[in-house]
Amino acid sequence: MAVAGIKISASFPELTQLRQDLMAIADKRTNAASLGEALERAIWPMYLRLRETTPDGPTGNLKRAIAYKVKTYPRDGGAVGLVGYERAGVGQASSAAGGSVRAGPDRAFHQWWLEFGTKERKVTRPVQNKPYQRRSPTQAYMRTRMGQREVVRGNGVTHWVSGQGNNVYIASSYNKLGPFKIVGTGAQGRVETDPPYPRAFFRKSNRPIVIPPTPVGGSFGRPPVRTAFDDTQRQMAQILVSELRISLQRAIDALVVTDTGSITGAL
Repeated sequence: MAVAGIKISASFPELTQLRQDLMAIADKRTNAASLGEALERAIWPMYLRLRETTPDGPTGNLKRAIAYKVKTYPRDGGAVGLVGYERAGVGQASSAAGGSVRAGPDRAFHQWWLEFGTKERKVTRPVQNKPYQRRSPTQAYMRTRMGQREVVRGNGVTHWVSGQGNNVYIASSYNKLGPFKIVGTGAQGRVETDPPYPRAFFRKSNRPIVIPPTPVGGSFGRPPVRTAFDDTQRQMAQILVSELRISLQRAIDALVVTDTGSITGAL
């Protein structure tokens, strides 16, 4: 499971003695297996919480990529538990909405942006000044012009439009997310699209466009992985303690006293 540099770890002091006691009784392979089973149960609450803290997003890729994994290390008696998003990009995928962005089960490439935010971005290259074809709408729609709502009736006529002119900058999701329609202008001059933002966006200016930074945790200010971990940390620790106590008791029950008076493992 690739996590794009996101790493959250914790130390639970109350578990140290249990691990030491278990290591003193059982062999490393048994310890790894016991710890792996305990971790799989312990990380389940965080996995469920991450499904709640992860937004759906325009493509659904992030939520679709939520997964967990436990890896044991029989040679040293250890194990690790992972909860996060898969970003391998090898699973079957298709265009999310007609653009270059694809939807699939393991395409959480943007998880870092949501978890840690992004810097300010700029569109500094103007569009090419050349004519293009455009087709008028085939269905009537409402738009606001000069503060007045009006009905626009189109006939589906294809016609040529002159170039955008000099110094025209456009920020758009058309190529990435796929085609959309501009249906009017909303509050504060914001262009309204169909489908609406954030599944599509369009902005036009006569000067370079500044795209504000994405805050940590997105518009909700809630980093999904960190929030899921913080909300379930205590519960995970309690489960680990309980499970390791069970494992320790199993190891003790498996010991026998030999006729020489020494204790040996019968595992």
